[in-house]
Amino acid sequence: MMLVRESISQAVQEVIDGNADPLEVWAQIKGLEKFIDDAKSQIEKAALIEAEKYGEKTFEYKGMTFNKIEGRAMYKYDHLPMWTALKEEMKHIEEKSKSAARNQQIGVNSVDDDGVVIDPCIITYTKPSLSVKFNF
Repeated sequence: MMLVRESISQAVQEVIDGNADPLEVWAQIKGLEKFIDDAKSQIEKAALIEAEKYGEKTFEYKGMTFNKIEGRAMYKYDHLPMWTALKEEMKHIEEKSKSAARNQQIGVNSVDDDGVVIDPCIITYTKPSLSVKFNF
């Protein structure tokens, strides 16, 4: 594992120093990330079974601290008629507010059928990202 970390650290430093192609190194790291995620999913069940042998929620093993985390409760409301109706109403409000925000960007106020100005939502943006598809 240290060899992998050292190799990645070295590749990153090469990019920082201007001696390596950032797109190529980024794509290699993304490929490793997917490989590691796939590997983790393949052994996750076995690791959870092994962790159960330690009984405690938190336990030490070979210099590492493991913490067993129970699955979180998930609540579903879509079978409730009142929830579904309010959700649809909220969706309608969101659509009107989104339209008002777009109109505001071009200097136009949006009004409803009664002539009342529709409050625009606040638009925020996530950070830009880069995806890669391996064609080989």
